[in-house]
Amino acid sequence: MNRAIVTYETFHGSAKKVAEVIGEKLNCKVINVDTPFEAEDLREIQTVILVFNFRGPYTAQLTKLYLGRVKEQLKTKNVILVGEGLFSEKEFPVVAQEIYDNHPSKNFHKFFVKGQLRVATLFPEERALLDKFSQLTGMEIKDMGELDLDRAAAVAAEIEELLQQEDMQAPVEEAKAESKTKWI
Repeated sequence: MNRAIVTYETFHGSAKKVAEVIGEKLNCKVINVDTPFEAEDLREIQTVILVFNFRGPYTAQLTKLYLGRVKEQLKTKNVILVGEGLFSEKEFPVVAQEIYDNHPSKNFHKFFVKGQLRVATLFPEERALLDKFSQLTGMEIKDMGELDLDRAAAVAAEIEELLQQEDMQAPVEEAKAESKTKWI
């Protein structure tokens, strides 16, 4: 059986919900990337499932830090990216390709789940910008989008099938540590 872990970063909680749906379906550990978790903990893992909403600056910063910590480990893993949020159909593949280019892996797959914007939980400076925009335009800014948990369940089922494929079952290879010894 393919050993997997689901990692997520969330501000509003929707990425966490998606991660939990996937983790429950796959019966695997689900962790928040800003909890103490070292790259060495991925040694026995074959597949790392990343669940992120890439819109917010705080989430983007934590996501980047996490990916930087595990970059070498990801080279020998299967990586499945699950984007969550209000991306347009054109934006998500671009972000996914950028992640793959900066963090190559053995196998890379991507999925998308429509998420939500929670105005009430924005950072004060973000909320102030929205309030100013609302005053200037006369438009009411309110929460939009609904978290599509049915799609999250469908993605979980697709990932479960994907993990059964032969190329996803290959044993985990240890990342080769670069030698610190210099020969002269």
